[in-house]
Amino acid sequence: MPRTHTPVVGMLVALASCGGDPQVPHEAGSLRFDNAWVRPPVAGRTTTAAYFDVTNPGDVAIVVTGFASEDPGLRVELHETTQDDGMMRMRSLGRVTIPPNSTVSFAPGGKHLMLFGFDGAAGDVTLAATLDGGETLPVVFATRFEAD
Repeated sequence: MPRTHTPVVGMLVALASCGGDPQVPHEAGSLRFDNAWVRPPVAGRTTTAAYFDVTNPGDVAIVVTGFASEDPGLRVELHETTQDDGMMRMRSLGRVTIPPNSTVSFAPGGKHLMLFGFDGAAGDVTLAATLDGGETLPVVFATRFEAD
């Protein structure tokens, strides 16, 4: 089971108590998550996508190996949409490296999270980013129809 550091848990409680506004940067460990949002699934479906920007202000690359939910019915995968010979293709990613002093955007048409088993009933969903060393970082995603 991945390690969770007490300061990260404390931050999750603080975010939950203030409503977890996705427009406010969520600093977790040495990464900063901004503009985290999830698209509501199409009526009658439970598959959707989530997006965010992640910034690594440090001097060492950080590898994100996945995201997870405490909801056992919700599965999350790292994905990327690419164009290959004029065809759009989606592929699963095993990991994403956040270079030092850089921001990586997870946005429509590029890198994103795929959520399977998401009903969209809750206004916000908390997903935990897992880093290469096993550390988990909670990120609050707001449910909305498009990136505002």
